[in-house]
Amino acid sequence: MVQFGQTTVGREVVAAFPENVKDKTFLITGPSPNGMGSATACALATESPHTLILLARSKAKYQSVIDKIHEINAAVNVKFIETDLASLASVRKAAETILADKDITTIDAIFNNAGVITNELDHTPEGFESQFVINHLSHFLLTNMLMPRLLTSTMPRVVNISSLGHKYSEPTFEDPHYRNDDKYNPADAYAQSKGAQILFSVALNKRFGSKGLRSFAVQPGNMDTGLYNHMNAEVLTDMALKITGLSSEEAQSSLMKTSEGGCSTGITAALSPDLPDGVFMDHCQVTKDHEIVRAWAQDPEKAEMCWKVSEEATGQKFQV
Repeated sequence: MVQFGQTTVGREVVAAFPENVKDKTFLITGPSPNGMGSATACALATESPHTLILLARSKAKYQSVIDKIHEINAAVNVKFIETDLASLASVRKAAETILADKDITTIDAIFNNAGVITNELDHTPEGFESQFVINHLSHFLLTNMLMPRLLTSTMPRVVNISSLGHKYSEPTFEDPHYRNDDKYNPADAYAQSKGAQILFSVALNKRFGSKGLRSFAVQPGNMDTGLYNHMNAEVLTDMALKITGLSSEEAQSSLMKTSEGGCSTGITAALSPDLPDGVFMDHCQVTKDHEIVRAWAQDPEKAEMCWKVSEEATGQKFQV
């Protein structure tokens, strides 16, 4: 069996499992130029997938990513669907567009990659806390709506790009959108959204594991993607110390990965057929170590709580 680890890059993983890429269809949210999503798409393109479905806000902003994919492999069918992940209405429309596309009969893996981190409390026009809706709720809705296409795959996978940031605090989900805003802490809100992604994978495995689906939440590693550029220095320092025991400068510089390295764990989660039992991955390996993934984030009861909160927010129930 091929061994992957801390220094693995995405293309190495793709090259190890070409049969799980060729003629397959993959969906990636938030494939920003020079980011992990675009690195994922470009790595997959090397082994001739049938279709790459990209979801992001503006095609013009992402045209360079589409061009890069076609430079690697001109035969790849790229479908770009303009989607605002801060809007559940936009996400619902995107899912309906995909379901109506007669060319998309199967989706083999979904990479729920898009994510944000903010300094201030920001409610979307629909009334949701922005980190929770972009990092989790939008992906919860999208994945569940597209489940009929996923379950036609011979090896369906859902990959949620999470973070060690979930370790900052355990969410209660009592007021997930911070409508009582005097309690708002951006680090708590970020941890809630990242923890929800792990719990989403736990719940997906419980509901759809018998149908062949596996879902993993992955820690991509430290990357200079600009995600933390707008964060308050005091908040960053607090997060870094609580999560890693290091200063923010030490945490961001330690074991720094490129986007190509960061995407390797998610690609392993999507392509490797023989992954052991578990829900969280770090450095391309499944782990249950509570120093890496907290016990509460793997708790089926907590996952059910998160699922219920997510259904209530989206106004939609999803049955097996």
